[in-house]
Amino acid sequence: MRRSALPVPLLFPLLLATLAALLATALTAPPARAAASAERRTPVVLVHGYGDTAASLDGLEDHLRGQGWLSSDLAEFGYDWAATNESNAARFGAFLTERFGARQVNVVAHSMGSLLTRKYLKDGGSSRVRAWVSLGGPNHGAGDAAPCGPFGTFCDIHAASLADMTPGGAFLTSLNAGDETPGATRYTTFSSTCDQQIPPGDSRAPRSTELAGAVNHVLPVGDSGCPSHYGLLGNDWIRRQIVAEFSKDPVSRVDLKNGPFRITVDSARFTSAGESGPELYDGLTLTTDGTARTLWHRDRAGATAFPDHDPWFGLDDSARGQVFGSGATITAHVTDADYTAGNNDDVMAAGRVHWDPALGFGRFTAKMAGVDGGEVSVTYTVTPAQGVPACRVRVDGAELTYFDDGTTRPALYGDLTVRTGDGGRGAVWSRSSSDPSTFPNKGGRTNPDPYFHQQVGSGTTYGPGPFEIGVYLWDRDASSADDLVARGTVAWDPYTDQPGTRTSDFRGDDDGHVRVTWTVLCP
Repeated sequence: MRRSALPVPLLFPLLLATLAALLATALTAPPARAAASAERRTPVVLVHGYGDTAASLDGLEDHLRGQGWLSSDLAEFGYDWAATNESNAARFGAFLTERFGARQVNVVAHSMGSLLTRKYLKDGGSSRVRAWVSLGGPNHGAGDAAPCGPFGTFCDIHAASLADMTPGGAFLTSLNAGDETPGATRYTTFSSTCDQQIPPGDSRAPRSTELAGAVNHVLPVGDSGCPSHYGLLGNDWIRRQIVAEFSKDPVSRVDLKNGPFRITVDSARFTSAGESGPELYDGLTLTTDGTARTLWHRDRAGATAFPDHDPWFGLDDSARGQVFGSGATITAHVTDADYTAGNNDDVMAAGRVHWDPALGFGRFTAKMAGVDGGEVSVTYTVTPAQGVPACRVRVDGAELTYFDDGTTRPALYGDLTVRTGDGGRGAVWSRSSSDPSTFPNKGGRTNPDPYFHQQVGSGTTYGPGPFEIGVYLWDRDASSADDLVARGTVAWDPYTDQPGTRTSDFRGDDDGHVRVTWTVLCP
C-alpha cells in the first residue's frame, strides 16, 4: 500500500519544532563532567642521612608539593642507616622500581644518604636518575668517622655505615675512583661553612661534599644564610635552587580520577630482619582531606611485643574506611622500646606514602622502613565512593587441614572475619580463649571432622566490597604458651580482581594450615 507523505507546508514547522526541542535540551541538560588532568613532573625521591628517619624529610616534601609536584610523585626512602651503604644502595634501586616502575626520577640526598645513592648511580643507576642533589654529603668522608680507620671493629659493631664514611677508607676510595659524577645525571652539591658535621674546612676531610664534575655550592652565598647540617634541609635559598634544577625536566599531563573516593585500609604488618621480638609503640595514621585518624597506637608503657610468627597490627575499624575528596596519606612511626640499660629506642619504621587521583583505583601497598631491617607494610584499596558494583562475599568453607603440637587435640580460639568496604566487620567464626573449640589432631586424629561450624557455609554474604578475609587462630594450651595455628589476610577489590570462587591458605606454628574457600558475587 502506498504511504502518503506529509504536505511540505506542514513538514517545515515540524522540523523547526524538533530542532527547537533539541536545542532546549542541550542548553538545559547538565554538562558531562570532563576528566580532570594535572601536570606530571619527574618524581622526586628524598633520602635521609645517618641516625635519621624518613620523617626528617617531611618539610622538604611538603615544599615540593607546594611547587606543583603531585603527592604520588614524591617519595621518602627510609632505610637501616646502621647497615652498609652498599646494601642500602641495592634496596634503593628496588625501592625506585617498586614505587615508580621504569620512570626516571630526581634525587635529593641529605648527609650519608649521598653515599648510598652515589653507589647506586656508580653501579649503573645513572640512567634512572635525571638530577641528583647532595645536601651536606660526606662524599670524601666525615672527619668524625676518621677513628674508624684504626678502630674499624668498634665501628662495625656499632654501625657498619660508620666505616663507609672513613676518609680514605675502602668504600670511599672505590666510590670516588675514576669519574665522580658518572652518566648523564646532573649533579649538584650544597655545603655550608656553618655545618658542624661535614664542614668544608675540616682538615680530616676537606671540602668533602664537593664532587668533580658537579655544580658545587658553598654557603653562605648572597642571601642564602649560613645553615647548619640539618638546616640545609629547610634552607629557602637551597630549596629555590632545587626547584629550579628539577624544573629543567620535561613536563607531561596525567588524567585524574574524579571523586569522591573511598579508601579501605585492608591490613598492616611488621617485619624485621635484625630484631627478634621487638616491643613496638607509637603508631600508624590515615589522613584524608587534612584530617588524621589513628589506625594503630601504643604508648611506650603499653608497647606491644611482635614475635616473628605474629606480625600483624590490630587496626581500628572506625578509622580504616573513609570517604574523601582529594588525597590520602598513610604515615608510620613505629619504635622499639629497648629496655636494656644504655640503649636508645630504635625507630624501626617511619615515613609516609600518598595516594592521589593520578594513581587511579585498585589495591596498593605502602612500605615504610627503619633500622634493624624493620618495615611496616600497609595494604589499602581505593575505589569511587559511589557507583562501585555491589559485590558481596560468601565464605563457603574453612578447614583445619593440619596442626600437630605433638600431644593433644588442638583447642582453637580466635576469629575468622570479613572486613567490608564500609568499615564493617563480620564474624564468620569466633571463639574466646575461655571457650575454645576442640579439633582433631593430624598426628592422632580420632574425629575426622576438621571443619569450622558456625556461619561458615551458611550462605551468609557480606558487603559491600572491597573485602578482606582474615584468619587469626590460636591453640589453647593449659600447660605451656598458646601456639599460633594460622594467621593472615587476603583482599579482594573490584578494580583488581574478578568475581568467582577461590581458595586461600593460612599458616602458623607446628605446620598449622587453614584453608578457606570463598566466593565473590557481583550483579
